[in-house]
Amino acid sequence: MNTLGITLKKLRESRNLTIIQLAELAGTGKGTIGDIETGKSKSTVKTLEKISKALKLNEKERSELFAEFVPKDIGAKIITPQYKALDKKGRMQLNDLLQETSLMFNDETISEEDKKKMLDAITDAFYDAKAKNKRKK
Repeated sequence: MNTLGITLKKLRESRNLTIIQLAELAGTGKGTIGDIETGKSKSTVKTLEKISKALKLNEKERSELFAEFVPKDIGAKIITPQYKALDKKGRMQLNDLLQETSLMFNDETISEEDKKKMLDAITDAFYDAKAKNKRKK
């Protein structure tokens, strides 16, 4: 089931936008939006960021969209006070890291508890590295 596509379509239609209109607002191709909605493409965090800005999603809607992109335990982790404090580059770096991390969770043999531990460790390491780099400057 393509829940990401269903969620995106619902959000797009709630704003009375066509695929073409959303693509123009987000700065993506109309095929990109269509492929996500039909399940032909899973998208990327960068593309979903552009789409969420174009749709002017509130925090709840944004969390809903991202939760469909990555496992629920990762999606919920994206929007935190620490995340909000990051600059644009830091957010992009964390989003890229979480996108790559989510690929590890496609293996069904990993327990939910282990997924959470791994995600927490990676996210904490990211924030620690950012804080240490800030102190160096």
